[in-house]
Amino acid sequence: MPKASHYTIILLKASATGWEAEDRLCGVTDLPPADSSMVSITESIYESTELGGLRSDMGLVLCGPSDASQRCAKVLAASSETKIKVIEELGEVDLGLWEGVLRGDLEDRFPSVYAQWIAQPGTVAPPDGESLEAVQERILGQLFKSLRKIKSEHPIVGLVLNPYAWAVLKCWLDQRPLSNVWDYLENEPQPESFSLDRDVVEAHRARKSRIA
Repeated sequence: MPKASHYTIILLKASATGWEAEDRLCGVTDLPPADSSMVSITESIYESTELGGLRSDMGLVLCGPSDASQRCAKVLAASSETKIKVIEELGEVDLGLWEGVLRGDLEDRFPSVYAQWIAQPGTVAPPDGESLEAVQERILGQLFKSLRKIKSEHPIVGLVLNPYAWAVLKCWLDQRPLSNVWDYLENEPQPESFSLDRDVVEAHRARKSRIA
C-alpha cells in the first residue's frame, strides 16, 4: 500500500473542568469534564457541516489519558468502529506545584515569574512541572510518531487534546509564538480540520535524529 502523501487531522479541544470555571490552574490533575462544556462540544461536532464527511471516513482518534479527553474522543468518533487510542504522551502540561492554584493568587505571590510566564510561556517551567515549550515538542513528537504508523493512503485522524496541549499545538500549526496560547485559551473554539504533509512529519524525525 502506498505511503500517505498527507494526513487530515480533525483537531478538538477537550472539555473544560470545574477548575477552569474557578480560574484555577489545571494541568495533569484528572477531573471530570464540566457538563455545560460537554454539551457545547457535542453540539459543535454534530452541527459542523465541514466535519460530517470527514468523520465518516475517520478510522482513528488519538487522545490523552484524562477523563475529559477520553469522553470527548468518544463523541468525536463517528461510530463504534472508529478506534480510539489513548496515549500518555498526548496528555496535558504538568503544572507541578502550581496545580490547582488560583491564577490571581499565583500572580500576587510571584508577580515577576507570572509576568514572564504570560509574556514568554515557553521559558518558564513551574516547580516540579514542565514548560509549554517542552509540551509542544512532546505533543508534536508523539503525533508524528503515531501518524507514521498508519497504513493508509489518505488517513483521516481525530486528535483530542486538553486545553494547554491543544493551544501549544495550535501555535505550531498557525506558526505563532507560544505567547499566543493565552489568546487561544480565552476563546471557545470549534473543531477544525487541517492537512499535514508527510514531508513535514518525516523532516521532524530527521531533525530529532540529528540532535540525538
